[in-house]
Amino acid sequence: MCGIVGICSFDAQDLREQQVAKILQRQHHRGPDNTSLLTCDDVTLGHNRLAIIDLSNEANQPFVSLCGRYVVVFNGEIYNYLELKDELEYDFKTSSDTEVLLASYIKYGVECLSKLNGMFAFTIYDKLEKTLFCARDRIGKKPFVYSIVDSGFYFASELAALFSLGIFSDEVDEIGVAYSNLRNYLHIPEPYTKYKSIRRLEPAHAMIVKNKKIAKKWCYWSPNMEYDKNISKDEVFYAIENAVRLRERADVEIATLLSGGVDSSAITALMARHGLKPRAFTLKADNEEFSRAAKVAKMLNVELKVFEYDRKVQKAMYDKMVKIYGEEVRLLPLTHAARLYEQISERGIKVVMSGIGADEIFYGYDNAKKQLLFSDIIKFVEILPNRFLQILEKICSKSEDLKLLFELAKVKNRNRKGYLYQKEALQKGFLNFDYSYLLDFWAQKVNTKSYIDMSNWLGLISENAHSITISSDLPPMMYGIEARAPFLDVNVIELGFKINAHKKVGKNISGQNTNKLILKQAFEEILPNEILYASKKGFGYGIQLGRQEEKLFFKKG
Repeated sequence: MCGIVGICSFDAQDLREQQVAKILQRQHHRGPDNTSLLTCDDVTLGHNRLAIIDLSNEANQPFVSLCGRYVVVFNGEIYNYLELKDELEYDFKTSSDTEVLLASYIKYGVECLSKLNGMFAFTIYDKLEKTLFCARDRIGKKPFVYSIVDSGFYFASELAALFSLGIFSDEVDEIGVAYSNLRNYLHIPEPYTKYKSIRRLEPAHAMIVKNKKIAKKWCYWSPNMEYDKNISKDEVFYAIENAVRLRERADVEIATLLSGGVDSSAITALMARHGLKPRAFTLKADNEEFSRAAKVAKMLNVELKVFEYDRKVQKAMYDKMVKIYGEEVRLLPLTHAARLYEQISERGIKVVMSGIGADEIFYGYDNAKKQLLFSDIIKFVEILPNRFLQILEKICSKSEDLKLLFELAKVKNRNRKGYLYQKEALQKGFLNFDYSYLLDFWAQKVNTKSYIDMSNWLGLISENAHSITISSDLPPMMYGIEARAPFLDVNVIELGFKINAHKKVGKNISGQNTNKLILKQAFEEILPNEILYASKKGFGYGIQLGRQEEKLFFKKG
């Protein structure tokens, strides 16, 4: 986990290196173990290193291939690097995943992306072809911002660091800002930033830069969402167990976040099952949530460190995060995470396991049952002849939910979420753009007729980035910590989206939360039912909802 930067420009080498050095200084928190830059031709690349695999200086970046033709700057981890290494005919000089990434590109070219299981944002410079190959992982865990101006092509890990060069227009991107005020978005989504002059590379996208221009840009992945009725709870368990095992690869200590919920408890239990005794950390949101975390920690015989919510302290943390990120992300749990990561960093820990992502893949949110019912009804309504449809619509016109159902039944499944965004945009007076565009863009990447499946895919890849990818990069990297998320493993995601939604969202059972059902069933042998089927809390739930703290925290003035 690191910070990366690069400039390909017409400017003099001295100026480029000064600019790269400035960005590296602004991104130092991302990689305090080493800071280096390298100039080749009219390209200067820079890197802030957080050393986790192969701690030697030989693994520092920018990293040059044995042949001298290629140079890489890489942020993230390639978890399956040992398996890839076995299939590469390459004389490795380090034991780092960075060198494996570079060797994979040398052998497979851009097709190496299909072989990578990890989180990453990287750029590889080809001295012979004079090209930059830039790519971002499938879900966008690792950030990549870039700009093309008259002087050339610029990229970095952080928006504020890149913008600090003072050469980019500060004209506000009204479309990006508007999205952050619509429905589920609490952030400015890719490809937008708050500036028209700077873009974010989308998740699962790559691009080739040549002659200081984007020569090609493409999406290299999307999940197959065709149901496989044969997927069992055992397959779910082993996919998650393998994802955890891969993420246990490190040359430093690995800790865990333990809220007492299903996801973090499952990960901590698997780590213990694998012979690790991770130090666990939790934020006390309320007594019930804390008691669950304490019970799991005692059961697994792991040390649990508890921290309390402090509005004043966390408000200062939020202001610091906004300064680093360059934009507001209106999510109180970001500050809970920052509070934990600050304390974890003070104990010298560099890597932490996190349970984020499971709710989007296995359908764990409180509205899952309503979404599933909506999906089932709308499938029935879709096949009704127009005459019956008009009669039913008239009968149900007094119910807002049913009116919306009939409204959406007339829209193709891939356009339904986009339709809702454009409808709200018009209601809010955002008339400058068709705000269905971004949701439709991502919806077209998958093929499903189910509303709940499409809705959760869009939540994972775009809408809920504030809770998933931003929250697993911004708060931990602010304190030089790498957050690893087993539920965002590509094999877990691809398996999860092939499972029929009815296997994920169970029927109502008194006193039990049956959302994420197949996931809970998969872990019944190693976690007690009182943890698996307890009411959903969410990270810091007792703080932001129980005390209306979120409204107070973000109150202006």
